[in-house]
Amino acid sequence: MKKILFIVIAVLFVGCSYKTYETQTYNISTSKSPTNKPYLINGKFYYPLKKVHIGWTQKGIASWYGPDFHGKFTSNGEVYNMYAYTAAHKTLPMNTIVKVTNLQNGLSAVVRVNDRGPFVKGRVIDCSYMAGKDLGLDKSGIARVKLEVVGFAGQVATKTKKTS
Repeated sequence: MKKILFIVIAVLFVGCSYKTYETQTYNISTSKSPTNKPYLINGKFYYPLKKVHIGWTQKGIASWYGPDFHGKFTSNGEVYNMYAYTAAHKTLPMNTIVKVTNLQNGLSAVVRVNDRGPFVKGRVIDCSYMAGKDLGLDKSGIARVKLEVVGFAGQVATKTKKTS
């Protein structure tokens, strides 16, 4: 009986916690997280973005990472799972949801930023193995891509109509 009650409460709690981002801009400047502070890698400073809006885009080269990192910690403290739809980006806020489109074959995947990188010149995103496979990166290794922010805090934003 206690187990059933626990499950019912858990389902209600999760169902009530869903958020939509109607404001189109996500401001993380109040966050004290270490992942939002500037950091130094190989003599270069990187400055995580304080504000990002739905529709923000970037083009560049994508790569993927997998077995060598599987089970290790990501920059936000999660354990990396190469079978999850996650990615590393140098400056996007953690938990930003990004649609990655391979400009060479038209394939796309939606990922959640949970790590920092890639720190290879010209690369803008490092996708998990599973996302990379969906994009065709498992065959090509790297590809030219377009990134588009589609959500925040682990949730894809809903489209809202502007009122006059």
